[in-house]
Amino acid sequence: MNKKFKITAIVLGSLCALAVIAVVLALNSAVQTWAVRRAAAGQPGTKVEVSRVSAGFSAAEVNDFQFEQDGMIVTAKGVNAKYSAWDFLRGRGVNADSVTVDDLVVDLRKMQPAGTSKAAATSGTQTPATSTPPAKPAPFDGLLKQLALTLDVRVGTLDVKGRALLPDDQTVVFTLKGARIETGQSGNLEWTVDFADSKVGAALKTLRTTGTIAVRILPDRRIDLIAIEGTAAALGPKIPAEQFRLSLRAEQPKAGGDETYAVSLGLVRGAAVEPLLKIAAAWTTAAREIAGTWELGLRAEQLAALFAGLGLPEIGADGA
Repeated sequence: MNKKFKITAIVLGSLCALAVIAVVLALNSAVQTWAVRRAAAGQPGTKVEVSRVSAGFSAAEVNDFQFEQDGMIVTAKGVNAKYSAWDFLRGRGVNADSVTVDDLVVDLRKMQPAGTSKAAATSGTQTPATSTPPAKPAPFDGLLKQLALTLDVRVGTLDVKGRALLPDDQTVVFTLKGARIETGQSGNLEWTVDFADSKVGAALKTLRTTGTIAVRILPDRRIDLIAIEGTAAALGPKIPAEQFRLSLRAEQPKAGGDETYAVSLGLVRGAAVEPLLKIAAAWTTAAREIAGTWELGLRAEQLAALFAGLGLPEIGADGA
């Protein structure tokens, strides 16, 4: 009996030792980096590179991340997150104190259409069309009806800084900051976007926009309110030096019920805003239609100057 007890103790001890070794290896940065590289190597048509991965039960860090697919290249100097892995494992949803992405670069200058093979692109041949008909888009059923989270979410702070490299010598520099994105709370996101076109004779040379997005998530995980407030200023050879203020609001007071929408666009004149466009509308589930009113405060000369500055054809008095 004593001998059987010793054998059992040895077996259990060995299993515990193996479990400890497995956990230690799983939490080791070198092993995690190797595992990510190994998993990425098996994805056809996709290239993923990373210099270092370190993830634990309360924090994760990824350094020098690079992703390539169909000519699109996404890189990030660093991705850091502080979270609770135990909450997720116990089914309590995503719980993160902070998420930070540093120097995110999205390079779209050589991006190919989705599904286009390199062979077809170089040979000039086209992929034979399949006999499967395209899927029909789902009928419109409100903007907020589908915005329900499957898990509880809490993100204390979000900080993303990056750039986008576009074709034709166009670039976008952006920052995105968020706070209190949480189930049962109202959170907000702040953005700053600077667009630049360095082509000679470009109609739009620069565009700067800043603003906030308010999101309210109810305890039942339903998003019932999205409100956007932002300003934009454009610069071009023929574009009037004006600053615009845009306001968008969508709300669904009752789950699965009607939705209300409000849009306003105005010119910033010092501390005041001169209204240019106002729209008030509602989506009714019973009639399955959107109805509302709109007011246009844009003067004819302002409209003509705006269209001319953007290089669009002039609108005549009859609206043609």
